[in-house]
Amino acid sequence: MHKQTYRYEAIKYPSNEDVFFNVLWHNRDYTAPHWHNGLEILYLLEGSEDCYLGEEECIRMKKGDFLVINSRVVHSVQCPRQCKEMLIQIPYPMMKRFIPQIDGLEFVCEKITGRKHRMDTFMVERALSALVELHPFRSPEETLEFYSRMYHLLAVLVKDFSVSVTSDKMEISEKYMERLGMITSYVKEHYTEEISLQEIARLVSLNPDYFTRFFKKYMGMTFLDYVNSVRMEHVVRDLQRTDLSVQKLLEIHGFTNYKLFMKMYKSRFESTPGKMRRYRKEQKIED
Repeated sequence: MHKQTYRYEAIKYPSNEDVFFNVLWHNRDYTAPHWHNGLEILYLLEGSEDCYLGEEECIRMKKGDFLVINSRVVHSVQCPRQCKEMLIQIPYPMMKRFIPQIDGLEFVCEKITGRKHRMDTFMVERALSALVELHPFRSPEETLEFYSRMYHLLAVLVKDFSVSVTSDKMEISEKYMERLGMITSYVKEHYTEEISLQEIARLVSLNPDYFTRFFKKYMGMTFLDYVNSVRMEHVVRDLQRTDLSVQKLLEIHGFTNYKLFMKMYKSRFESTPGKMRRYRKEQKIED
């Protein structure tokens, strides 16, 4: 195997310090496990959405729920049917500029319907609701108002929902995320090929047995499950954007087991690819 160095590629923000903000509809979408070098906030406006954080069980978000996802936390998201969400991603450089101690903090803040231990998140909910009403970057006035409300949201999170992280935990996280970044970047480039356990373990200088335990611990799934989840993300996207047959898409994206794909798809979306395509045509849903 040709030896190269692969690093995790972060989100492409408009600049090093700009907030990524969007209000968008999803319809039977799936995003494979990943992480960001920055803070992410999901705020559900319509429908329902499933989020997985590491090895945690599925978090079913419903209308009005929100979730604050810390930097470098592995997560995946899927929308079983149709949902509308507000997505905010605040990059690390911006956080560091206004919160110099951010490396030693993490945020514990969520509102999830049905959770037994609910937090008093009224101020965060009000701040998120205020952001939904805006259309930033259309005019100087709305852009300034957007950043004003964004800074207010950060102030509430830092004041009421931040906890300290030990230096040991920070160092361990840095070391392991660097290694995971090499692995996930390699998979994203080679997911259409067969990737052996020996090959990927050699990439990060680990023996296969230790690699297997390491990957499961920090990604919350086996390496094969991760590779198939990346393939699934691409197949789901192309099911919506092309008229190619399911079998052809599986061939293109390296999915060699048709029965396994159908099992995974039905489990995630409670439907079949054919029914999903018919539904999109009937509803005239466009990407």
